[in-house]
Amino acid sequence: MGSTFGGYSIALTGMRVNQAALTVTSHNIANVDTAGYSRQVIAIEETVNDPTSSNSVGTGATVAEIKRARNQLLDNTYRQQNTEVEYWASKSGTLDYLQEILDEFAADDGSADDGLQQTIQNFFDSWDNLASDPSSVSSRQSVVENAASLLDTLSQIDEQLQSLQADACTAAGDIVDEINDIASQVSALNLLITKAEANSGEASDLRDQRDDLLDQLSAYTNFSSQEASSGMVSVFIGGVALVNGTKANSLSISGDGSTANPLQVTWTSTQTTAKITGGSLKACLEDADQSGFSAISDTDNYNFTATATSSISTLRQGLNDLITTIANNINSLHSAGTDLDGNTGLDFFVVVDASQPLSISNIQVNPEITADVNKLVAGSEGDAGDNTVANAISSLLDEKLFQYNGLSQDLTGFYQSVIAWVATAGSNAESAYDVHSTLATQADNQRQSISSTSLDEEMSNMIKYQSAYSAASRVLSTIDNLVGGMIEELG
Repeated sequence: MGSTFGGYSIALTGMRVNQAALTVTSHNIANVDTAGYSRQVIAIEETVNDPTSSNSVGTGATVAEIKRARNQLLDNTYRQQNTEVEYWASKSGTLDYLQEILDEFAADDGSADDGLQQTIQNFFDSWDNLASDPSSVSSRQSVVENAASLLDTLSQIDEQLQSLQADACTAAGDIVDEINDIASQVSALNLLITKAEANSGEASDLRDQRDDLLDQLSAYTNFSSQEASSGMVSVFIGGVALVNGTKANSLSISGDGSTANPLQVTWTSTQTTAKITGGSLKACLEDADQSGFSAISDTDNYNFTATATSSISTLRQGLNDLITTIANNINSLHSAGTDLDGNTGLDFFVVVDASQPLSISNIQVNPEITADVNKLVAGSEGDAGDNTVANAISSLLDEKLFQYNGLSQDLTGFYQSVIAWVATAGSNAESAYDVHSTLATQADNQRQSISSTSLDEEMSNMIKYQSAYSAASRVLSTIDNLVGGMIEELG
């Protein structure tokens, strides 16, 4: 009778393990469209009455474990590539916007009144017209008006660039807040996972939530992670723990990106600088950096190089070089001449704020000249027909007053080089984004092929486990009928 009742136990275990398998299958099907969900797999193993004995007998089956179908190597690969993707996405977006700003003030056919290059041309043409009739009041007014138009166009561009850098500061602050929130959630999940797995198997759903958070974190910054035997994950940024078990450290951000007050991300507890080397946070920190922009204090040819950390500051410096070089050279010629009233010429361009040097954001046409166009200098002697200064200023357009990476250029060539740099940098950033995006997609597709739920596979499993459950129940029913018949015969 022992073997008969043993059959009861075997059939019962068969029903139990297949019922558990059906539950897992049902859970997979229910979450087929759930973002971040990893397919769960049940492992069933046989049981024996005495595994150490040569006469051991099988006693059925049991659920060994239920765990996620997940590949940690592919997770890490995806996150590393995603960090690069988001960095280059941000850089590419910034450079595209720089191009849009320039396009807004670009004259494609050389005829648009609001094109920056055309505005520059109009300004120098007005000096050429003044040279044709040095005493003409209308020609003098045209010079002042075209100068004001040039400064207004450059000012509008610079204001948009400064606004873009301010937006980068704001975005960096928002990202730091997101990172701190993710760290807090990961540490809380660490505690829940440890508690859940202390009394049962793998806490798959909680682990999915944690992995989804780490995927999100990879978009913001570089990090590494390490899982302990307890199931807790530690997260490190530049070797410093953002999450250590159930403890979350926080980041702080300060500064405005200026040279005097740089934008910095620090560890709140120690005030040491966090090593941010990737992700959208790094891109924002770079874009907000204003150290690449400075005033040009002398009239010597300034050697412009597009090497600043911030592409925004690089463009600002290029345009600052353009207008400051123009202003310094015009002032040198204008102040050496004589106006119509016989007075020594004034500086044509002056600062708005006397405490700050001349720059794209601190320049205006001399108010004295604006108020009295007779103070505008056209010649060296001040005679009515003297046009020597006006001619010299008009000729500045074709002189090689600029240097780009050590190469001497005239004004038009220099401006075209700056525009070309923006286009090239944007193209390079977009190419880098495409490469890393492809690699990230490949890694994600590979891990999804492992962890995603296939309805066809789950339906097949459901039929298999349902049939096995029915078979085990029929075994149980058959044994029950045999025992019942035997008892009935024994009376």
